[in-house]
Amino acid sequence: MSKMKFSNYQAKQSRVVEGVCVPISHGLGDYDELLREAVRVALRVDTNPERDDWDDLYDRIKRLMAAYIASPEGEGVDTCTLMARLAACVADVIPMTIRQELVTPPSTGATPQAQLPDGVG
Repeated sequence: MSKMKFSNYQAKQSRVVEGVCVPISHGLGDYDELLREAVRVALRVDTNPERDDWDDLYDRIKRLMAAYIASPEGEGVDTCTLMARLAACVADVIPMTIRQELVTPPSTGATPQAQLPDGVG
């Protein structure tokens, strides 16, 4: 019978903030997980009036953002830095292939921002 080795085992800690598991490593929490969850919730927002879940999801996003701002990573940090961190978490949550499709210019060579709608121009 072979013996199991547990020499590389490291206990992992976490805490739950607003229902999100925030991993703790070396005494520091990864509170960006709150931002990532806010992005995941935002991506689930359905703007179709027949399936309107906007209010509930918007409230969830607000609670997650408030928890992040109140966390050690967000407390006392200027707004621009918080927005930059949110943008980085958006990039982290949305898969690379989807991001590439969002920024790849169409075959006309024009950037998506420079294109005019059909029938205009």
